Amino acid sequence: MKIKVLVKWSYGKPLMYPDCDISKAFTELTGTKTLTTEHLKTIKSMGYEIDIEHHKSVELLALA
Repeated sequence: MKIKVLVKWSYGKPLMYPDCDISKAFTELTGTKTLTTEHLKTIKSMGYEIDIEHHKSVELLALA
């Protein structure tokens, strides 16, 4: 199975927000709004594939 997360940067740190129903369920289980790299390592060890998308503002910065 595959989950989607959306990376947004805040104060120079990446924050990974859920971007599908399964990743939202994981944030509900952890009691957080974002998933940490430790969460993602555990999710990956459970057999999930992680699709990481970047927020559009990062793409716009790359064009500048």
